[in-house]
Amino acid sequence: MGQAATALDDQQGRLTPALRDFLTTFVPRGSRCLSVGQKNDQAVRQWLAEHDCDHLSVELAGKSALPYADESFDAALLIGVLDHLAAPRPVAVELHRVLRPGGVLLATAPNLSYWRRRLRRALRGPDRRIRSFSPDALERILLQAGFSLVGTEGQDGAIVRDLPLVGHLWKGKASAPYRVAERLLPSLLGSRIGAFAIRT
Repeated sequence: MGQAATALDDQQGRLTPALRDFLTTFVPRGSRCLSVGQKNDQAVRQWLAEHDCDHLSVELAGKSALPYADESFDAALLIGVLDHLAAPRPVAVELHRVLRPGGVLLATAPNLSYWRRRLRRALRGPDRRIRSFSPDALERILLQAGFSLVGTEGQDGAIVRDLPLVGHLWKGKASAPYRVAERLLPSLLGSRIGAFAIRT
């Protein structure tokens, strides 16, 4: 699929602009944050440290129960791990439990409906190597977990990067107009889906 976008820019060790915007918008300075199952999260840890956030990471290792008391955190992060969870809904329910009222869950996952994945399915059939979500499916999981305000957006999509045979021309950033279009048409234009969910 060309150079697939990830929530973390692994080669540069930096946050993607979309994830940085997400964190800046939804994680207030000084928050107590929980990251679940996040690998290669050095860039996220650095951002949280720079914003005076207390940060804990936990691996689920096949279990959905979290070893924390109710209402322990201001924010929870499921960055790039939803597609690795066998049962994402119980994990979302647990995160709802450990978040304080007004707390936010931020999640990212590969977008099943991204234009490049649609093209690939049309040409080669389903790709069973990656578990993907549509914006509607991710929103439904979070609402069923008890969150009352849920929003989704497209993230990390591009045209040149994901075109067959020309991805090597990619310069590393989507244009500003593409980013605007990606937010308006997340199903089609976002390589990943970013979701926020508020606990009331």
